[in-house]
Amino acid sequence: MAFWQFTKISDTSVALTKVPNIEWQWVWKSQSGIDNMSDDLKNLVPLNKSDIKPAAEVLTRAFQNYALLQYGFPDELEREKIAFYFFQYVLGYCVRYGEVYATSPYLEGIAAWLTSDYFPMTFWKLIRSVPLPVTFGFVRAEGTRLKHAGDYIDSMHKRLAPFKHWFFQTIGVDPQFQGKGYAGKLIRAMLARIDKEGLPCYLETLDETNVRLYEHFGFRVIEKSVIPETKLTNWAMLREAR
Repeated sequence: MAFWQFTKISDTSVALTKVPNIEWQWVWKSQSGIDNMSDDLKNLVPLNKSDIKPAAEVLTRAFQNYALLQYGFPDELEREKIAFYFFQYVLGYCVRYGEVYATSPYLEGIAAWLTSDYFPMTFWKLIRSVPLPVTFGFVRAEGTRLKHAGDYIDSMHKRLAPFKHWFFQTIGVDPQFQGKGYAGKLIRAMLARIDKEGLPCYLETLDETNVRLYEHFGFRVIEKSVIPETKLTNWAMLREAR
């Protein structure tokens, strides 16, 4: 697990480094990029490839009873297996093409974000960002059963948000840490950054209880619909540019 800190080394660049006693690397960012980063976001932990599996385990526990996974895999054990592969897919893509943050090195909560430039997830980009064993595991577990619902949700996204925006891909808090403010910490930090960039943010949820949470952070429902041939309801939500 990597814990990161920012260190300014000149007027035009900054270094992102892991704390001592952990393998380190340098990542260079332009000064304008750092200026757009909120103070709250600097207090989160950016995740990298080595963090994908433990982060996927957190999301698997957090989404164990999520409506989409229950629909695709009614059996609880099967659902747990496919969810682990599914979240490695999502996190692998977002680590490579977007941004993924944790609340701390203990991974109490995880949030993943993409710009609209990298939506939808394409096959070749997935191949470049997801290890083949994960792909094979997903196929063996018959993860393609989620494709129908996923295709509908993606088409809805493309129709409702045909403009430049951030996509709030996913957020999950480990069940043992839920109700302690970790979700809010993840959401507020990134939204502050998005506001500095002057961009809207889009998300979707299949859980009605999440709608009020997102409304609290300025999102509004722009379309509610039932996914064809299922009993699943999808809420598409948008937070306007500030």
